[in-house]
Amino acid sequence: MSLELFAGKLAYQRIKEEGLSAQQVKLIVGASGGPKWLVLSKLDQYLNDEFLKETQQPIELIGSSIGSWRMSCYAQEHPSQAIERLRDAYSTTDYPGKPSPKDVTESAQKILDHALGKQGDSHSHHSYIVANKQRPLHVVTVRNRRLFNHHSHLVQGVSIGLAAVGNPMSSRVVERLFPRVVFSQSTESSPYRHVNVKEQIQLNADNLAPALMASGAIPFVLEPIKVPGSKARWHWDGGLVDYHFEGPFKTEQDLVLYPHFFPTLIPGWLDKALPWRRVKPDHYDNVVVMCPSHSFIQSLPDSHIPDRKDFTAYDGPTRIKQWQQVIKQSEQLVDVLHENLIKDGGRSLVRPLEQMS
Repeated sequence: MSLELFAGKLAYQRIKEEGLSAQQVKLIVGASGGPKWLVLSKLDQYLNDEFLKETQQPIELIGSSIGSWRMSCYAQEHPSQAIERLRDAYSTTDYPGKPSPKDVTESAQKILDHALGKQGDSHSHHSYIVANKQRPLHVVTVRNRRLFNHHSHLVQGVSIGLAAVGNPMSSRVVERLFPRVVFSQSTESSPYRHVNVKEQIQLNADNLAPALMASGAIPFVLEPIKVPGSKARWHWDGGLVDYHFEGPFKTEQDLVLYPHFFPTLIPGWLDKALPWRRVKPDHYDNVVVMCPSHSFIQSLPDSHIPDRKDFTAYDGPTRIKQWQQVIKQSEQLVDVLHENLIKDGGRSLVRPLEQMS
């Protein structure tokens, strides 16, 4: 089976009893992961074209890094077209030689502009996104503390180094060095429960693009961003604290839909090096994770989903060709989900979250 469906305790029981439907969903989550999202792009389109069209209730969207870019597409008037624009621009990007952070930042801005349009242009989607009450958007970034508020590699190295040293003892060390900042359509509500949001800033047409750029500003790879409406600090990739999101999420009795790129959930970016640091199942009681199976991933070119390392592992034409093949094969994920939703609402496909490996 190419697609797997995992659900937390409460979500699992509900799907077994009722089947999975869009009417149950209150929140959709998009994780960090760079090019990994390409394996989900067809699934993202299906969810918007077919699954979500069944419901009229508001569904909140939250994302970090590329996950926030995906969710900004979900919030557009024509989500599937936006996802296609983002995918086309992202998957065909190439860098001659060894790009500097400035080069990568400029390229990322062009990709984002292709998906959203430039603010102020007649074809811009910024105003629609920030006013969309049916799909209110939350964009996660982190910011520097005053002592480390500089974008030089030396200062970056010191602050990231301190976070890496302290993180094995407690993830709160990372949050203290890089406070979480969430840019939201409404600052009166938060999709988090029991999570420290240092600042929640009103999202508007003028700071949407800077917030999205900041959310994807990987240290040492892209340049940091200052975002209008927030403190005069440099902002970085939200994946530092919410790589795959630790949870829990505040959705009352409703479900959280989480299209993810592989069957592993790692709370923060620096937790990748800590095999014992994984999402706690009881934080995901109401979460439904849909992701490619290990066997599907093994069937992809070089047996892996697109990764940022591909930019150095392959020459441009080879990488682009492989990524296009992954996108084509990912239609299998859509087929499996569609067939199982029609058959029994996903009852026979869903498995307890504890079985995710």
